[in-house]
Amino acid sequence: MGEFFYRIRQRMRTHVLDKCKVDASATQLDLPRSSVIENPTAHLHYPIFEKTVDVFKPIDWHLDVSTGQTFPMSFAHKIDIRSDRYGSAKHVWEVNRLQFLLHIALLYKKGRNEKYLELFRYHLTSWKNANPYMVGVNWYSNIEVNLRLICLYFCWQVLDVEQLRSSNAEFDVFVSKVWLPLVFEHAEYSYNHPSLYSSANNHLISEYAGLFVAACGWDIPHRKARLKYAKAGLEREILLQNTSEGVNREEAAEYIQFIDDFFLIAAVVGCRAGIAFSDSYNGRLHAMASYMNAMLDCKCNYPMYGDGDDGFVLRPDEGGHFNNFKSLLVSFAVYFDDASFKRADVMWDDKNELLFGRTGREKFVRMPAVAAGFLMDDNSFYPESGHFIFKRTKGVAVSGLRETYLHFDAAPLGFLSIAAHGHADALSFILHVDGDPVLVDAGTFTYHTHKDLRRYFVSTFAHNTVCVNGKNQANQAGPTMWLSHYHCKVLNVGDNFVEATHDGYRMEGVEHVRRVEFNRDENEITITDTLRCSKPAEIELPFHLHPAVSAEIQGSVAVLSVAGIKKVQMGLDPKLSYAIRDGGWYSEHFGEKTESSALYAKTNVDGFVSFETKIKVLE
Repeated sequence: MGEFFYRIRQRMRTHVLDKCKVDASATQLDLPRSSVIENPTAHLHYPIFEKTVDVFKPIDWHLDVSTGQTFPMSFAHKIDIRSDRYGSAKHVWEVNRLQFLLHIALLYKKGRNEKYLELFRYHLTSWKNANPYMVGVNWYSNIEVNLRLICLYFCWQVLDVEQLRSSNAEFDVFVSKVWLPLVFEHAEYSYNHPSLYSSANNHLISEYAGLFVAACGWDIPHRKARLKYAKAGLEREILLQNTSEGVNREEAAEYIQFIDDFFLIAAVVGCRAGIAFSDSYNGRLHAMASYMNAMLDCKCNYPMYGDGDDGFVLRPDEGGHFNNFKSLLVSFAVYFDDASFKRADVMWDDKNELLFGRTGREKFVRMPAVAAGFLMDDNSFYPESGHFIFKRTKGVAVSGLRETYLHFDAAPLGFLSIAAHGHADALSFILHVDGDPVLVDAGTFTYHTHKDLRRYFVSTFAHNTVCVNGKNQANQAGPTMWLSHYHCKVLNVGDNFVEATHDGYRMEGVEHVRRVEFNRDENEITITDTLRCSKPAEIELPFHLHPAVSAEIQGSVAVLSVAGIKKVQMGLDPKLSYAIRDGGWYSEHFGEKTESSALYAKTNVDGFVSFETKIKVLE
C-alpha cells in the first residue's frame, strides 16, 4: 500500500508539479571566451565507456556518443529512455556527470594557467544554457543530479573558489550567475525526488550523499533541515543496504566500489564540516571495506556477479579504465588508519589527494603494507550474505604472486522487490588464477538498449551454474526488474567447503544442490551438483571461458590455458558429454563486448542424479 501511494505522489511530482517549473525559454547566458575551445589543435579525449568526448571542444549535452542520436529538449519526465528511440541515455548521462571538470580544475590548480579556468567556466555556462530546469534527459534521473553535486563540490575545493571570487571579479560573477544557481536547482531536485520503496537502492544512497555534501559545502535553502535529513538517511541506509558482514544487498559486485564511495565521501566531507557519523555507521563501513578487500584477487580484480556499469562517484584522471577498488583500498587504509587495507602494489592517487590531501598521503606512506608482502592465504566466508571466497596465495607481490581464487555465489537474487541489478546466477562461481580470470561471469554490457543482449547477460545460462529447461531461475519482467525471486539456502559450511541449494526451479520440479570443496594441499576444487527431479528435465551445464583462455578436451579431461599463468585441468563428469561451444559473449566493461566460448554439456534427467567436476590448478 505504501508503494502505491508513493508512486501516486511521485507521478504528481514528476508530471504536474515539476512541469509547472519548466522554463524552456530561460535566459541564455553569454558563453565565456575560451582560448582552448578556440584553438583548433587542442584536444583532450575523455573516456565515455567505449567512446570518448573531446572536452577541449564544445559539447552537445544531449548527444549519445555511442550512436550519434540526440535526446529531445522536452519535459524531462516525458522522455523515453527505456528503448533505442533516442539512443543510450546512459552514455548521455556519463558525459553530463561532468567529472572531466575535475580534471580541468586540477590542470588549473597545477599551473594556474587561466585558459583552464576559462574552459571550466565555458563548459559549466554551456551546460546551464543547454539544460534549463526540468528540460531534457539530464533532469530525468536523481542519481545523475547528485553525482553532479558531488563533482561540483570537489571542483569548488580544488579551485579554492572563495579566494578566486575575492581576486577575480569576472569569476565572482560566474559563481553568482551560473555555479550557485545550478547548485541550488540540483539540491532542490535532490530533496524533492527521493527513490523510495522498490526504488530505494543505490539511487537513494546517492541522493542522501549528494544532498549531504551540498549542505556541507554551500548555504543551500533550508540548509540545516536538509543536512539533518540527508545524514539520517545515510545512517539508516548503510545498515539497511549492507549486511552485518559488509556485503551490499544489491548483489552487483562492481557497484560495491560505487556505493562504498558514496558512504566514504559523505563521511570525509562530514569530518571537514565538523559533522561526525555514528559508531554504527563507521563500523558498518569498515565491514564493507573488509568484504571488498577479501573480494578482490591478487591483482584487484573482482568477481563480476550482477550488474556493472563502470560508474564512479569521483574520477579526476583523464583516461583508461580506472580501477576504483584499488583507490578505495587506499582510502579505507587512511580513513580507518588500518594497514590491513594497504596492499604492496596499491599506490596513492589523485582521487585520494582530493579526499585526504597531504596529511592523508603522509599517513599512507608511513603505513606498512599488509604482511610485508601481500594477502593472507585464507578463505573468506560470509554465510549470512551467501558469498564464499576460496583463496590460496603464495609468494609476495614484488617477486611474483601465485594465487588460486574462486568465488561461489549462494546469495539472494538482489535487493528489494525488483532486484534491479541482480542476475539469475544462483550457485554460480568464477575462477581466477594468479589474478587472471579463467572461468567467468559474462558481465553486463547494457541496461535499456539491445534487449536481446540484455536478456542474455542477466540469464542463468550466462553463468557457471546449472540451467534447467532453458529457463532462468527467476522471471525477468524488464531490463532491471525481476519477479518470482529464488531463495538460496546454505546447507553446510566447513573450513574448506560449502554446500547450498536454491528453489529457482521449483516450478520445473527440480532442486539443485551444489557443493564446492577446496583441497588446499592439492590445489584442487571439487564441484558436486546434485539434482532431484520430480519430473523429466533438460539440464545444461556451462563453464564460461574468458576470451583469453583456450581449451582442449580429451575424453573427460579439459585443459585450459592462458599466456602467463599456470594451466588449469578440469576433470569432467564421465556421465556428461562436453564440447566447446562458441557464440557466447563476455563484457568486462559497460558498452563493450567480445565473443567467448564455454565448455558445455546438455542431458535429460529424471529422479536423482549427481555430477562431479574437479578443477586442478597445475603447479
